[in-house]
Order: sequence, then C-alpha cells, then structure tokens
Amino acid sequence: MKLNKFLLPLVFCTILISAQKNAENIDGVYHTRGAAFVINKNKTFLVIAYATLIKGTWNVEKDLLYLKPMNPEAKFFVYARKNPDIKTGMRIHFSGNDIGNSNIVVGEFPDKMQSLFNDNANCLSYPSVHIFKDKMMSVTLLEEENEENWKPEGIPRLMYNFPTGDYNDFIIEHMQDSLYHKDFVFKITKNGLSEMKNNGPGEVIKKSSLEKEFSKEEDREFINQSSDMTFASDYKLVNYGYNTNTGINGKTDLNYYKYDKVRNVYTNPSIPAKELDYKSKDYHYSGVLMKFDRIAGTSQPRVAIKKLPKPLFVANCNP
Repeated sequence: MKLNKFLLPLVFCTILISAQKNAENIDGVYHTRGAAFVINKNKTFLVIAYATLIKGTWNVEKDLLYLKPMNPEAKFFVYARKNPDIKTGMRIHFSGNDIGNSNIVVGEFPDKMQSLFNDNANCLSYPSVHIFKDKMMSVTLLEEENEENWKPEGIPRLMYNFPTGDYNDFIIEHMQDSLYHKDFVFKITKNGLSEMKNNGPGEVIKKSSLEKEFSKEEDREFINQSSDMTFASDYKLVNYGYNTNTGINGKTDLNYYKYDKVRNVYTNPSIPAKELDYKSKDYHYSGVLMKFDRIAGTSQPRVAIKKLPKPLFVANCNP
C-alpha cells in the first residue's frame, strides 16, 4: 500500500512534534556508565563521575540529544607547593582518567624525557607518585600518538613546559581527549534517554529529579557552583593519599582548619595534635591537608624527542 504524498509530510511533522514535546521535559538527572548526567533547563549540563566533572551545553536535533563538553584550554594542568619534608629532589603525583593508556612523556627537555608508563600498562595503583632524586628546573609534558586512543581532529599537538621555581611538590593533571572533545549522544524517547552506541540506541535511562538524587542542600549548591571545579581550578586541596576533597560531598572550607607554617599544611583543630597523622595514606583521612596552587606554563609545537629507555612507572600484573 502506498502512502498519499500529502500524508508523508504529516507523518514526519507528527514525529518531529512528538520529539520536541519529549525534549521540553528533558531536564533531570540520568545515571549511566557509573556517572550522573545532570541536564539543566538552561541548555547546560554537568557529568559527575569518580574524580571527574564535565560541563558543557546541549541541543536537540530531531529525536537526538547532543551534549557538547567544554574543552579545556590545555592538555595538562600543574599544581605545586613547597614541601619542607623534601630536602632534595622533587615529588610528582600524576592524575587523569587515562594516564596508563596514553603515551604521556615527562621530564626535563630535551635529553631527560621518558614515558610515564610502559606499553600496555594494566592494574595501575593509586596514587601514581614518583620521587625524583634531582629537582628539574622545569617539567616538560607531551602526549605522543597512540593508535589505541581516540584522537579528535584539529587539536594541535603541543609540548607544555612548567618552570618549577621554588616548588618541589607537584600534581600533574592530564585531560583526556575523549571526555572533552567528543559529544555525548542520546536518543530521546517518551520513557527517558537512550545512549547512542555504534550498534544503535542502548537501554532506556529513566530520569530522576535533582531534589531526589541530591537531597542535601549543600550538594545541590555544589552542582550550581561546580563550573569552577571541572578543570583549571585555582588550587587542589588533598590529603597524603591524594584525595582531592572536592566532589559531591562539598568543598573543604579552610576557615575550619589551622595553618601549620612550619610544615606548610592545614590541620583539623578538632583532632588533638598528638593524634594527627602527617603521613596517613587513608583516602578519607582529613586531619592533615596539603594545598597545591595552580602554576602557569607555556606551550609550543611538539618536536621530535629522544626518550630515556625506561618508563617512569611499570604497571604489568598480567602476563
């Protein structure tokens, strides 16, 4: 049976109107892949996952929802502090969602550069901290081509250089391309969203309300103010186990802490001085906190380098 030529536009318009109607009520919270997608009425969104915050804007095309992340201004961010416990050399904590899968190269340019991890690194332990016997005048970072990683087009391949100055304790944060340069795509249905994959839409994800998912007022306030915490924050506040103390549980208020000038740390005054553990690696310990300030660096087009033979970390648990 053939459709009337006037009926085809009518069917299309009906489908389009239905998709637009579903899109009007799209705002809410959706849980998938271990993350919470918070979609706001003002065409912004926030993804909250373990140690990751992604923000951006969204738009609807027919029955598809496109979440476009805001791109970070650089591939690496560096935070630093002066650690009086380190008499010689320096310490670096490397963080990022895919540091074990990316061909990150770090060191003192040009002849003291080495791979961060070995090829096919697995079973990475947290945190990835390395103590260097000698202090570098500056730290250079770059990411080499890696066929295993998704690489977006049009992103310049750069080297990033950060002078160490008087600092000797650092946090280097790597920004994963696939998190910030690739849209999240969902199909809009009357029952919720369905994440689009290579083989088509997946299971329907029902939405929940912000009030139901985040019942505490301080949690909702965190979401409203989270734009400054997605990346490039002014500082990182961590304990010795490198818990960043920034997340859905809120941002630690240093006004409730006492500054120890000798150790350059912040201590919880409610804990007796004799009970403070300055070397605790407990992820949840908040008795002693270290403040790392963001430092500025420069970038330049990447050039060919000669790497040292051994990587900085070897993570190989499986044969």
